[in-house]
Amino acid sequence: MRLTTKGRYGMRLVLDIAQHEQYGPVSMAETALRQDISAKYLERLVGELQRAGIVRSLRGREGGHLLAVPPEKITVGDIVRVLEGESAQLACSHNRLACPRSANCLTRAIWVAADQAMFEKLDSVTVRDIMVDGLNCLSRKEAEQARPAHSLPQAPAQPMDGATRRRAVRRIMRQRPALAAAQPPRAQDAPKKILVVDDDPDIVEYLVNIFRDRGYDTCCASGGVQATEMLIKENPDLITLDLEMPEEWGPRFYNRYSRMPEYKHIPVVVISGLPGIHMAIPKAVATVRKPFDPAEVLRVVEDAIGAP
Repeated sequence: MRLTTKGRYGMRLVLDIAQHEQYGPVSMAETALRQDISAKYLERLVGELQRAGIVRSLRGREGGHLLAVPPEKITVGDIVRVLEGESAQLACSHNRLACPRSANCLTRAIWVAADQAMFEKLDSVTVRDIMVDGLNCLSRKEAEQARPAHSLPQAPAQPMDGATRRRAVRRIMRQRPALAAAQPPRAQDAPKKILVVDDDPDIVEYLVNIFRDRGYDTCCASGGVQATEMLIKENPDLITLDLEMPEEWGPRFYNRYSRMPEYKHIPVVVISGLPGIHMAIPKAVATVRKPFDPAEVLRVVEDAIGAP
């Protein structure tokens, strides 16, 4: 099975509405910002979902979109059928007339069975299941296959004007209790987690590989606004922080989270190519200049939080 962007983005759209509708109708502009998807494309998808009775829309200045039914009543299969049709395999699997060889085709039964198995699985998982359990709504084997080798930002952060950045940060801070509560408690034997914040995806991937090879868990952000959300969601043990990023400078993000009582204790390691980096965040546990030696980065991390 290969879903188009309609099915994949539609699933993300419904999940985004489900996660944020407690604060009021969800605007597609905000969803587009969170999901890095064109707002115009989302509006097309929401129209189809609205006609299918999955989403309802409110007009007016405070308008937006809400789920039309509770998330436990919406399955992944429902969303895929609306946006992709009844069959994501071959046309002949649900319509014998689509192919003149259907009556005598020895392979048609395989495609019919594949369609049935696919939708049986998609129909067994609801939006609520994904919100509450994430990958835990799958079997252990399925979850391991679905889990990425490491979590990288979907795209580099784009420059934001001050007003847009402040709105995005206010939105995250309003959602702070829900974001924190949505994460399951970390197991006592789980590895320590490092939040990597850098707008260069190559640097992020390099650091993630270094930390994971050593045994640490990781999460990532490409700018200060996204880092604020990841901080609340993941509650890391340490943060590595670039200084110069297009969306928001590293020191601004540090100043924000250091004023939050539940996170101000998290140590930060500055990793930057700018001169005078040791003065940018005086309370940083260490500063490392780019290009860096992986052994040096691991040493300062282990000095700060110990072995994984």
